[in-house]
Amino acid sequence: MSRVERLIAIGPRAVAAAISGLVMVLICPPIGLTWLQWFAYVPLLWALRDGPDRTNAKLGYWFGWTMLFSNFFWLADTVVIFSSLPYALSIGVVVLFATVWAIPYAMVFGSARWLRARLGLSWIVIVPALQVANEALWPSLFPYYLGSVQYRSGALWQLASVTGVAGISYLIVFTNCALAEGLYRLHEKRRPPLGVYAALAAVIAGVLAWGSARYDAVEAELSEAPVIRAAILQQAGSMEDWLTKSAWQALQSWVVLTRQLEELEPDLVVWPEGSIIINPDDEKDYRALGGISPREFFSRMVSRGDYDFLIGGGTIELHDGTTSDGRQRFTAYNSCYMFDRAGELGGRYNKMVPLPFGEYLPLADVFPILRELIQGPGDFKAGEEVTFFQGSLPDGDPYVFTSPICYEAILTRQMWKMRDTDLFVNITNDAWFGDTAAPHQHSMLAAVQAIEHGRPLLRVAFTGISMIVEPHGQILYETEPFVEVVKAEELRMGRIETLYARGGWLFSWLCILGSLIGVVTARMRATPSRT
Repeated sequence: MSRVERLIAIGPRAVAAAISGLVMVLICPPIGLTWLQWFAYVPLLWALRDGPDRTNAKLGYWFGWTMLFSNFFWLADTVVIFSSLPYALSIGVVVLFATVWAIPYAMVFGSARWLRARLGLSWIVIVPALQVANEALWPSLFPYYLGSVQYRSGALWQLASVTGVAGISYLIVFTNCALAEGLYRLHEKRRPPLGVYAALAAVIAGVLAWGSARYDAVEAELSEAPVIRAAILQQAGSMEDWLTKSAWQALQSWVVLTRQLEELEPDLVVWPEGSIIINPDDEKDYRALGGISPREFFSRMVSRGDYDFLIGGGTIELHDGTTSDGRQRFTAYNSCYMFDRAGELGGRYNKMVPLPFGEYLPLADVFPILRELIQGPGDFKAGEEVTFFQGSLPDGDPYVFTSPICYEAILTRQMWKMRDTDLFVNITNDAWFGDTAAPHQHSMLAAVQAIEHGRPLLRVAFTGISMIVEPHGQILYETEPFVEVVKAEELRMGRIETLYARGGWLFSWLCILGSLIGVVTARMRATPSRT
C-alpha cells in the first residue's frame, strides 16, 4: 500500500480521534457540557484497530494533540500579554506545548487494542489506570485531570473526597472503554458485554447513592458551623488598562471599593494578587497617603472597619550594592500580607511556586541572553514556607487560614502542606489571561481542593472568577469575569475530614502499580488472548 493509500485509509480514523479531542472544548468550562464526557472518547477508541500498533499510537497522540491545542489555545493570548513575542510566535508556543504534552496519550489510548488482544476484557480496567498514571506522573504546568470538569456534578463529585479527582478520571475513561468494547464486539458479530454494563451501572448507581448521602451529611454538619461574612471585591478593567495606572491610582481604586463594603459589615476582606505594588509593611511616610506610611494607612483602615484583611501585592527587599547597570540590588516576591481586626500586621506569605514565563524566566540565570530575547516575564523569587494566618470569628474565636497564590491552588502537592487550616483563601490575578476560557478553567481546578481536603475555599480574583466553594464541593457563590463586584457573602467555616487527605491520594499510586502490572503481563503474553 502506497503512502497516499495509507493516508486515505487512516483519514476517517484520524477525524474520529480529532473529534474526541476537539469535543473537550464543549465539555470544559465555560461551555460545560459535562455529560458529553461519558462517551466523548468512544470515537477515538473506535478508530483504533488490531495492529499495526504504531498507527494506533499515532492516533492516540493525535487525540491528545487536538485536545491540548484547542483547550489551551488561550495560552497564545497569555503569552502576548506576558511577553514581547508577536501573536504568530505565541501560537507557536501553543503548538509546542501540545506537541510535547500529547506524548503520553500515545501510550494511554494507543495501547488499548494491544492490551485487549493480550489481556482480553481486562483492557477496560488497565487503560483508565494508565490515564490516571499519566495525570499523576507526567510533568505539567497545569495539572488538568480529565475528571476535573465534573466539579459541578453534586453527588458524583463526592467521590473526589475519597480518591481525589483521579477516581473520577478513572470512572470516566472506564465508562468510555466499556462502551467501546460493545462496538468492538458488534463489529466482531459477538454478544455485547452485558456483564460489564451491569457492573458499570451498579458502580455508578452506588457512587451516586453514596454521594447523595454524603452530601446531605456534610450539609447537616455545615449548618451547625460558625459563619463569617467574606467580602468579594473584583475589578472590571483589562490588564492592559491596569498597566497604565500608577501605584497610587491602583491602590485608590481598591480603597474605593472597600469603603462601599462598610455597611455590609464584613469579617474578612481580601484584595487579590497584585492589587498593589507597594510593600504594605513599608513604614516610610508618603504624601499620596496623607503623610502616613502604608503600614499605618492599612492599620487605620482595618481597625476602623473591624475586619481581618488580606492584601495581595509584590514585595521588594532592597540589598546593599548595585548591579552591573548601576541599579540597587533587590529581591522581589509575589506576596500577601494580613492585618487583623485591631490593625496589627499578622504576617506575610511569599509565593512558593512562581509561574514560569510569567513571574520568572527559566534558565535566565544560566543564559542571561534569554532576558533580551524574551522581555516581559518578572524576576520573582520563590518563598520558602507556608504562612498560617489567624483570623477571628464574629464571637472572637480564632480560625486559621492559608493563602495559596494564583496557580498554587491547583497544585495538590502544594496544598498538602496546608492541611492544618480551617480555610483556603486563594488570591489570583487572572486578568493576564484576558477574556478567554482560562479564568473558567483556572477556577475549576482551584475548586477541586475544597472537596479533596474538606475545607471551604474563598477565591478572590482580580477580575474574576471569584467564588466560595464549600467542603462538599458546592459552589455557594460565583462571579462572572471582568465585572465589578462589591459583595459580602456568608461563608460556613466547616472543617470536614476526608479519606483523600488521610491517604486516598494513594489511589493514583495504585493505578500506577496496576497499569505497570498490566503492561508487563501483556508483554509476557506470547499469544494474543481472545476477548
